[in-house]
Amino acid sequence: MDNQRVVVTGIGPIAAIGIGKKEVWNSIIKGKTGLSLQEYFIDDKKPQLFYVHKAKDFNLPDLNIDQAALNDICAWKEEKDWKDLKYLLGVIKLALDDSKLAFEPKDSKNKIGLVLTHENPGLDEFYQKVIDESYNLLKNGSIPKEKYFTDFFGKFQKKAYDLQTFMFIFHAAKVFGLHGYSLFINNACASGLYALEAAADIIKSGKCKAVIAAGVDLTSIFKLLWFKGIGMYAEDGKIKPFAKERNGFVFGEGGVGIVLESLESAKKRKARIYAEYLGGGFNLEGWKVTIPDVTGDSYKNTVLEALKKAKLKKEKIDLLIPHGVGTSVTDAYEAKAITDVFGKNKPKPLITVLKPYIGHNLGSCCLLETAILMLALENSFIPPTLNVKDADPKLGIDLVTAAKKSKIKTIAKMACGFAGYNACTVFRKIN
Repeated sequence: MDNQRVVVTGIGPIAAIGIGKKEVWNSIIKGKTGLSLQEYFIDDKKPQLFYVHKAKDFNLPDLNIDQAALNDICAWKEEKDWKDLKYLLGVIKLALDDSKLAFEPKDSKNKIGLVLTHENPGLDEFYQKVIDESYNLLKNGSIPKEKYFTDFFGKFQKKAYDLQTFMFIFHAAKVFGLHGYSLFINNACASGLYALEAAADIIKSGKCKAVIAAGVDLTSIFKLLWFKGIGMYAEDGKIKPFAKERNGFVFGEGGVGIVLESLESAKKRKARIYAEYLGGGFNLEGWKVTIPDVTGDSYKNTVLEALKKAKLKKEKIDLLIPHGVGTSVTDAYEAKAITDVFGKNKPKPLITVLKPYIGHNLGSCCLLETAILMLALENSFIPPTLNVKDADPKLGIDLVTAAKKSKIKTIAKMACGFAGYNACTVFRKIN
């Protein structure tokens, strides 16, 4: 069944610029961002200040998610605040509502699958609890090691268990009644594109008729301090991709759910089709964790593989969306791959970057940007790249910097994640 065609029929974004596709898209066409200066306290003294594209808050019951299922999660976790999972359930529900995909949750044979991604689900909350509880155990003087061990284990046994990624899938599957083939993917910042490829493969193989690819990421003092410490965080709060003055990225919060299904299934139920997924190219450098192999051709070969899988010549790509993190080395690395394939300062494909609107959402960034691209296709509108006054002439990248109406048909999305995860995927609008 490898000739099975796969299409996108539902999207459900939650980001700093809005909840749901309508609010997010309105912010995009108005050039709005959700950037704000946030305070993060290590103690009650002077706070750490960071610019963040802070996700909008919401209540799960307002999205008509079954309250009994939410109560079960609270009982299992023995707490009411489970932010990562809350946002994940929210984006899945929005995507399902948008797709109008009908299935019986109690039917164990409903064959609706899940492919989820998150760089470190629940880890930030775990870090904070470890620090707080350890401090409380030790601040009043010495404690025997055996007592410390048993007390510590008792406090963290279940919370540590929930760090296992299969629990993320379990909770989502239980809430929505999804019983198909499911996976969890963590391939750094390229995770979203790997998730789309995996979802498409699941459908093509006949394991599922539809798959929800979803991911979220939320920020914390731990992520912020680490990226600041390695010199990748933009102190002025602005991502300036491919610009002469680029100086790093800013985190974005939130994520998205995307429903993929077979074209046959979508047509049969007369679903709205955003685009067809034509395939992707993928490879792993396995060189350094935080720095790409700038001397190699891995990234370029990823793009060439994607074009081959999509059975397209490079001239057929109307719009290209790079990773665009705004760091000196990675932007130069991307520019080389793009110009090696398409040429320098070419009028086609048009190139724009979306991270200045929503921030860098880490493991969910590619999925969230893909959802925005589906809206760009639907509305024949190319969002301009924000924050770039002077593009770096050494890079040879000519960005779209003014809003542009264009009947784009074919889009390529690129990503180069930490640890050398490279990916490129191609979508085409179906008339």
